[in-house]
Amino acid sequence: MNSNILKSALISEKSFTAAGKSQFTFIVDKSASKDSVRQIVTELFDVEVIAVNMVCMKGKVKRTRKGTGKRSDFKKAILTLKKGQKIDLFEVEKDNTKGKGQEKVDNKRNRDIRQEKVADTNVVVREKKNTPRKVI
Repeated sequence: MNSNILKSALISEKSFTAAGKSQFTFIVDKSASKDSVRQIVTELFDVEVIAVNMVCMKGKVKRTRKGTGKRSDFKKAILTLKKGQKIDLFEVEKDNTKGKGQEKVDNKRNRDIRQEKVADTNVVVREKKNTPRKVI
């Protein structure tokens, strides 16, 4: 079995939210197949893989000062594990605090700032303060 099939774990915001649903994303070799990825992951991490989805990603063309360049193409595998199992490379912590959020006032711009818990992540919402205008 070729252990060079798995190159690295894909670390992004989207992959961490999917990790909460027992889906883990890896960058794999371009010649890797679903069956080979499934066998390697079950041997390395001792988990049961339910499904493997493969996506071939095209590299983006980027402009630089010296001209244009291209990022390399890569293949990623999205693994769905049996419920309750996880891979230790992805540290997912659920925030169990309940409540509407905390309110603060930003004095520089006279706006209210609310922090809300949405899908176990912090989201900052800025709103303008409604102040009545004086009519002369």
